Amino acid sequence: MKICIFYTSPKLGDIILQLPFIKSISNYYKTEVTLCINSHIKIKSILENQKYISNIIENPFRRGRFFFQDILKLKQDLNKENINYAFILEKTKGPAIACKLARINKIYGFGIGSQKYLVSNSDRLNKNDLRYNYTEQSIKFLNNLKISHNFKDKFIILKNENKSNFIKIYQHLPKPWVCFAVDSTEVNRIWPQKNFAELADKLFEKKLAKTIFVINHENHKQYFQEIVKNSKYENQFINCKSLDRSQIIHLIDVCEYFVGIDSGPSCVAGALDKKTFCIIGPTDATLPRFNSMVKIKSDIYDSSREIGINRCGDNFLQDNSEVKTIKVQKVFEEIKSHLQDKEYSE
Repeated sequence: MKICIFYTSPKLGDIILQLPFIKSISNYYKTEVTLCINSHIKIKSILENQKYISNIIENPFRRGRFFFQDILKLKQDLNKENINYAFILEKTKGPAIACKLARINKIYGFGIGSQKYLVSNSDRLNKNDLRYNYTEQSIKFLNNLKISHNFKDKFIILKNENKSNFIKIYQHLPKPWVCFAVDSTEVNRIWPQKNFAELADKLFEKKLAKTIFVINHENHKQYFQEIVKNSKYENQFINCKSLDRSQIIHLIDVCEYFVGIDSGPSCVAGALDKKTFCIIGPTDATLPRFNSMVKIKSDIYDSSREIGINRCGDNFLQDNSEVKTIKVQKVFEEIKSHLQDKEYSE
């Protein structure tokens, strides 16, 4: 049996959130799986080294005039791998079409919309399920297939050799090392940078951090400069804007703990089983389920928004007014309470 699992989102966090389900399918069938992802993700070298993943197929999954070109390329890749079981962890039709063209025996998918004509499973999701987040959708999908799942595992494990080589780059910097992820492509999630600066100062003063690595999107504002400008310890920050995604994952792994907003890097930290302090804005706090994640919500968090009107997220606030209500002291107290048993050398 050769299994391929598909997830086409170009967002880093989205594919990381699916790793528990990918691993569950691998465990259920007692075999490594091929994983097909969007080529925009750019973490192939990380994913293909996981024990439950045998190899990675990348595809752009473009729309419009490139749609069938990409589907035909995917069909060829599936034929090369001799895939005979497919699991599509979403409602998209492109992978299902490619699977049909590749004459794959069993195709399991959400079965919503036109995909229902292409999948083998009779127990399908329905349009109302789109009101729930991606995690809930995948849970229902696996439940329909009688495949159990859990969120307590470590879903990303890095090679010790690679970790050691990465540590050497920064070994001259004082520990403890902490990672801050401070922005998102969705501005409603972004906590003010002056808050990150104030939080950093508190961590430095309590010796819960001595070096803070700051990661943010390369095309966004000068967030690093804003943090440094508002901190009393400007020389203890490291700007990580030049790192690629693979390097960022290694960086998160070698830090003592992670602090960030609800975005891709926080999902990575959770999948690494790193102690993760996630600042939740006007989003759905039930979406990430990683065991090591501490979710810090606003005092006005409204759980009713966890179910969308027509689709998940269509009732989220589109500005950052809610996340701005989360006080620095609240985040600091959460971190301190979870690290109170930690002893760091002077």
